[in-house]
Amino acid sequence: MKILAAAALALAAALPAHAATPDFSPYVGGFPSFGERGALINGKKVTLVAITAFVHDMDLPPGGVQELDGETKYFVKDDGVGNMAHCEKWIKQVRADERAWTKKDATYPYLEINIATNAKPLTWKGMTIYRGFDVRCWEARDFGQPDF
Repeated sequence: MKILAAAALALAAALPAHAATPDFSPYVGGFPSFGERGALINGKKVTLVAITAFVHDMDLPPGGVQELDGETKYFVKDDGVGNMAHCEKWIKQVRADERAWTKKDATYPYLEINIATNAKPLTWKGMTIYRGFDVRCWEARDFGQPDF
């Protein structure tokens, strides 16, 4: 057992820093949209992803509604290294679930984006841009439908 624990510690120490599991702070929003554009950042061609959603506070009481403000966050799209490569899939899933939602449903779908608390964002043309491997996204559910 000690050998397994030592091997696991050695493996964890050998992994790149971004492979460790950082703490994440959530951003949750409804009616998400997704856009991409090319950019040159620090001499490197990258694909920037803009995700816009209406910010939502989670854990409202059942049936509670909230007026939302739209917000756009920017990310460098990774090529399968992190979860950012899958955000477009989740946005499409959330949008489909929002369209299919009825008042009989117990919960309402939202896009949740979690950004690593130790993320070191870039600044490009006045925008804060997060690296793809610092981001995770998926569908979340909450009790209240937003008041768009």
